[in-house]
Amino acid sequence: MRRHLEIGKRNAGFGLVEVLIAMLLGLLLTIGMANVFISSKQAYRTQDALSIIQENGRYAMEVLARNIRMSGYQGCGNLAAVIPNVLASSMPGSGTYSSSQSIRGYEYNGSAFSPLYGDTGSTSDDPGSVIAGSDVITVSRAERVDSCGGNLKEAMTSDSASLKINGDTSCGLAANDYVLITDCETSDLFRITSITKGSTEVQISHSASSNKSARLSKPYSTDAQVFKFIHSDYFLSQNSFGQPALFVRENGGTPQELVDGVQDLELLYGEDTNSDLAADQYVDGATVSNWSNVTSVRMDLTLVSKSQNVTVDRQAMTQNMTATVGVRNKLP
Repeated sequence: MRRHLEIGKRNAGFGLVEVLIAMLLGLLLTIGMANVFISSKQAYRTQDALSIIQENGRYAMEVLARNIRMSGYQGCGNLAAVIPNVLASSMPGSGTYSSSQSIRGYEYNGSAFSPLYGDTGSTSDDPGSVIAGSDVITVSRAERVDSCGGNLKEAMTSDSASLKINGDTSCGLAANDYVLITDCETSDLFRITSITKGSTEVQISHSASSNKSARLSKPYSTDAQVFKFIHSDYFLSQNSFGQPALFVRENGGTPQELVDGVQDLELLYGEDTNSDLAADQYVDGATVSNWSNVTSVRMDLTLVSKSQNVTVDRQAMTQNMTATVGVRNKLP
């Protein structure tokens, strides 16, 4: 009998208390592992949202800064010294290219721009669907075309003759593009009516069908340079996903999305008030007294993450980026 009792003791299982303790320890361990996993995942989501915001912000800043620096560019001639003769019909913005029009800023209150876009008094050319309360900046500049352009290949035989430049069939110019030609003493801005691209030469025509006149200021020689003219509007609008984004509209065409996640764009303009070519005050676009005196732009971008629940208070992440950019063609 005693032997049977000893065998029974050896075969005894866990008691209820032991099972409950084991379950409690297992539950605590599971909760701990779950917390570590959730914290790691949240940290990853936060870092991912931050990296996307910073990447978007750097790209938006780079695009805006590069174009602001180049505003008013027309090769070797400064707009204050050489004012282009604008022949092109249906020019975007104010229809001119001068020191006072090469860079402009506007505030949009949801129904109107201040000052009036392009100072034309008409709203037909206004950028559409701009986010209320954000700023709009317009930049005009000449730009080299890598695949063609540069100096004239041959001197013009008359002021209405076609332009002949070096290039081939890959030339990036096309009919209806705006083109600027200058020799540092004279400058003309016209619209291409037709273009012929050969293996070594590109011919550009500028008839009166797309211009006020087919006659340039003079017959240019081979020292004249040819550039593409670009008038760009930068503004905030809702993209197709309902997210705020930075858009660009070139030469009054269809707006193109540059980068999403830009929630606000605020701009201040450095105005030179004592003719020393340095900014003496920074004011918003509505209170600039003379745009010819604007020598720099201060940008303030607010970016927001697409993902929600990535901050401590379970909201979307936002970040501000600021930069001040000088307008090279107005600086000494």
